[in-house]
Amino acid sequence: MLSPQSLSEADRRLVASWATDCAERVLPLFEAEAPDDDRPRDAIARARAFAAGDLDTAGEIRRRFVANRASQVVSSPAAKAAAWSAGQAAGVAHMGAHALGAAAYAAKAAELDRPGAGAAEIAWQLAHLSDPVRSALRLLPALGTDPSGPLGSGLLASGALGANIRALQDGLRRRPRHPDVTALELVGGPEPVRVELHDADPQWPERYLEHRQRILDALGASAVAIEHIGSTSVPGLAAKPIVDIVVAAEDITAEEDYLDHLLTAGYVLRVREPRHRMVRTPERDVHVHLYEQGAPEIDEYLLLRDHLRSDADDRALYERTKRELLGRSWDDMNDYADAKTEVILAIKARAAMSR
Repeated sequence: MLSPQSLSEADRRLVASWATDCAERVLPLFEAEAPDDDRPRDAIARARAFAAGDLDTAGEIRRRFVANRASQVVSSPAAKAAAWSAGQAAGVAHMGAHALGAAAYAAKAAELDRPGAGAAEIAWQLAHLSDPVRSALRLLPALGTDPSGPLGSGLLASGALGANIRALQDGLRRRPRHPDVTALELVGGPEPVRVELHDADPQWPERYLEHRQRILDALGASAVAIEHIGSTSVPGLAAKPIVDIVVAAEDITAEEDYLDHLLTAGYVLRVREPRHRMVRTPERDVHVHLYEQGAPEIDEYLLLRDHLRSDADDRALYERTKRELLGRSWDDMNDYADAKTEVILAIKARAAMSR
């Protein structure tokens, strides 16, 4: 599975152009100390060629490290950060998230050169985003929510660089970040339920596709991603006859962008809690879970689904566990879900190891 930090090649070429603009603005800080070292400038030139479609990705990741090594020939922290900005720009050919790295290092270089200039640099970076580049950068996960690339828990997530990237990602949002809800709201209160397991039904995937289109019709571009999750998404796995769907929204706090439209489309609100909303059909046979783009919960759902699709032993274990719970009375469906947690965590740990 590709990292969400990769971006498509077309989007990488878009954001590479912006990243090189950011890096080139601070390049004079490096060249003032090392006028004869053309490694960072060469990295920027090749990044521009990649953005223009004149180069493919082959070998370009090496340019990132070549530019980074140039930082060893200068002494000032600002000049070093400028070299790293050029290296990150070159790295966009490999992974789109490096565009934010290039901008973050450029802002750091500006701040180190002149206190207060970092914020102005970020303001310039945000002001010089075209709509297509802004849309592409919004596809990247929030800093620290996905471990599979430079926006994970490494160097870019800490200190001034992390603060710069958070400022950039906040600036990319359609509106300023609003506070999310702080408590669980279970609309309608607890619902006693008796869990019944049904043999795998070929109509479940068809039901998913039907509701996928219904959601797309309701949300349009507001639905960043839609996936079939849960047991009904795993061929051959017995399940309770409820189709679970996860939808990634651009901003979970902007309920007017998605919740109102889903309610108009015939779904009803069941759960509102921090980082998560859930609507369902009046018949309660389709549950739609909404998270913000980049939320780790989405990756967890897909990790479990994909592993159960491919691992017969864990698929059998999961089904046995559910059958052992069958026949009990539950005060609420959430209590039934909690009862499976220990086994699910063990399966996901194995899935992560085999990724």
